[in-house]
Amino acid sequence: MHLLVVDWDFFFPTPAAGAPLGDHPELYAWPVAEDADHVDVIWLQRLRDFQKAGVELPRCHGYQDFWSRFRIAPEAPVWYADSNAWASQVFPSNLGGDGPWDSIHLYDAHHDCGYKLNDSTFDEWKAKATSGKARISAENWMLVHYWNRSLLFVHFPPWRESMTRPSEQPLILVRMTIDEGDAPDVTFDAVFLCRSGAWVPSWCDDQFETFLKGCPARPVEHPRNVWRQPRADVERMESLSQRIRRSG
Repeated sequence: MHLLVVDWDFFFPTPAAGAPLGDHPELYAWPVAEDADHVDVIWLQRLRDFQKAGVELPRCHGYQDFWSRFRIAPEAPVWYADSNAWASQVFPSNLGGDGPWDSIHLYDAHHDCGYKLNDSTFDEWKAKATSGKARISAENWMLVHYWNRSLLFVHFPPWRESMTRPSEQPLILVRMTIDEGDAPDVTFDAVFLCRSGAWVPSWCDDQFETFLKGCPARPVEHPRNVWRQPRADVERMESLSQRIRRSG
């Protein structure tokens, strides 16, 4: 059985993830955390930063024909959530199967296989996880499936300029490539889609809605998901705030 995992930030080019630096890379120097402030609140300030610099708000690109390249079983569930962390709980047993996934193909701007900044080795992380001291997050959920002996593939977005920036140091050996538009020669039995609200601006939520509805399978919100979709319209909020300031 095969699992397709798609992170919405795959379609949102950022210099920190390997996109061209452009004229204003400082506008993308965002502290990131999966909490309410970074998923919801902070995007209004970031919108103001773009407007102050006179830079058009960045949007997602390349998602329109994405689903058409894959073979997805008609009965496949599409779990969706704001964080990829919940993909750590998706196993063949959810579909009546057993054992590991024959393959997991992740399309993402990040590898999600653990970072040496947090743990030096997979065994160190595993020891923490066994004792209940390791938190499963968007940064390391793939380690759970590696532990379960699933075969893992990471496909970075085509806007990434090279595999040398940023330098990738996952805690495990994993097949990492830059996507060239082809598709794995498998039929996917399940799909997991995350919005990555801490990485992708709220002003792209309308695009995410289109992407979710375009998936040729049946969407199922993950039962542990906590989010608001779409999030608050920060463009409308800022426009209203400006009118109030002008009116005195």
